[in-house]
Amino acid sequence: MVAKESKSSLKLFNRDSFPLFSFVILFILCLVLMGLDYRQQILKEIKSRLSITVSPIIYLINVPANIFITSKNNFISKIQLEDKIKNLEQTNYSLSISVQENKLIKAENKILRNKLKIEKDFNIVGINAEIILPKVKNGYSIITIDKGLKGNIKIGSGVINNTGLVGQIINVSNNYSEIMPITSDDYAVPAIMDSSKENIIVYGDGNGGLKIPLFPASSSISINDTFVTSGVGGSYPKGIKIARVVEIIPTKSPKFNFIVLAPFSQPTTFTQITVLTTKK
Repeated sequence: MVAKESKSSLKLFNRDSFPLFSFVILFILCLVLMGLDYRQQILKEIKSRLSITVSPIIYLINVPANIFITSKNNFISKIQLEDKIKNLEQTNYSLSISVQENKLIKAENKILRNKLKIEKDFNIVGINAEIILPKVKNGYSIITIDKGLKGNIKIGSGVINNTGLVGQIINVSNNYSEIMPITSDDYAVPAIMDSSKENIIVYGDGNGGLKIPLFPASSSISINDTFVTSGVGGSYPKGIKIARVVEIIPTKSPKFNFIVLAPFSQPTTFTQITVLTTKK
């Protein structure tokens, strides 16, 4: 069966009659309240009073969100600071390398200038080389440099650096040479004092120092007096610094004193050396 279509239309309200009287009363009441609010600002007063009660509730509701936002911002700030610190450390490291390179360049420039001055002052031709391996060989201190026969290095040549006498070439191969330092107990060099023309032999003591076993007691000598090469023998030009006096010890013989000397040159400190060839 087909249902019959209802002829009655659908109504919004269940009542059959419209409540006109109630509507008019409510409308008039609304107008009165709006007028009172406009004149007396009652709504603002109500809002201000309610806000005292509502504000804590709103604050408590927003606490989790505020904590999350604050934590997120702090976390982002921490990451940014860590990245900034890392970048600053890398920059500082790069700058320290640049400073070190500048210091090395200045030091090398100073060494080269001093070498040129030495060659000019002592009328010598020098072969520049570099110390690569200070070591002990067969109980003796040996200094190895990076040049040999191919670099025109010859046995017996004197070796200096910017501070003074280093030693003498004792062994040569094609690419390397060995130096006996002046502090070796097998080393001896003709010398004179700056303040005297008396020739003397200075010996190595084998312990990093130098000595004069029998220095005439009649000759004047004081602490810090300087000994230089005398030029006797032709291995070294005259005037290269050797050592200074650090101690004067009387011997059993009243005619002589034992002199302790400290060398000016420290080969392990200055890697650049010059192998001497005297100009003819």
